[in-house]
Amino acid sequence: MRDPVRVILVVEDILSEVLLRRMKRHYPGTFQLAAALGKEGFGFIKKNMAAFNKVAATTAFIVMTDLDDQLCPQFLLRSWLREPLHPNLMFRVAIREAEAWLLADREALARYLKIRIQDIPLDSETVADPKKLVIDLARESRSDEIRDALVPGPGRRRKVGPDYNGCLLRFVFRDWDPEEARKRSRSLHRALLAFERFEFDPGEKDSAPGFNHRGLPEEANFSVKN
Repeated sequence: MRDPVRVILVVEDILSEVLLRRMKRHYPGTFQLAAALGKEGFGFIKKNMAAFNKVAATTAFIVMTDLDDQLCPQFLLRSWLREPLHPNLMFRVAIREAEAWLLADREALARYLKIRIQDIPLDSETVADPKKLVIDLARESRSDEIRDALVPGPGRRRKVGPDYNGCLLRFVFRDWDPEEARKRSRSLHRALLAFERFEFDPGEKDSAPGFNHRGLPEEANFSVKN
């Protein structure tokens, strides 16, 4: 049996991180988390993408971002990285946002939000604004707790409710089933295939990286906030 591969997660936000952690748990013994970076929006990923790709020669990375209004994942990657993507770096794009992967598990999300399953689209990747749809669905919830957590109050400037992240993170850890969700999200299905097929290339035997106290490779020179 192979040892788990040490992997660094790079994400836009906490929801994306928890989705990747849940997906990693779906394949026990495959990956060992070394560090989770980002949670500063896509700008952090775009700025450091070339550095991640360079360090991937000795360290596995899983980088996840949202497609948002970009044309396609391939166009997005080409605009962020000029050189070829290293095979030790998995670059995964949620179409159009991470929330679409939650919507893809229709039955579980309908139970959790206490709404009708018919109100959730059959194809989550056709939703132009998945985050807005999650909030709109929560407005129709039979649960005061769900509405209070996800829906912004009247007159509030925030686009989401006060416990938006916490409420959705609990759903991911407790109820979301990636195997069910992959049936209705092609981008999630491709991401899970990448997990299943991943083979770490260690390069030269004497090039295995050392890791500092923060869990990062010693040669890493990308910017990370404390």
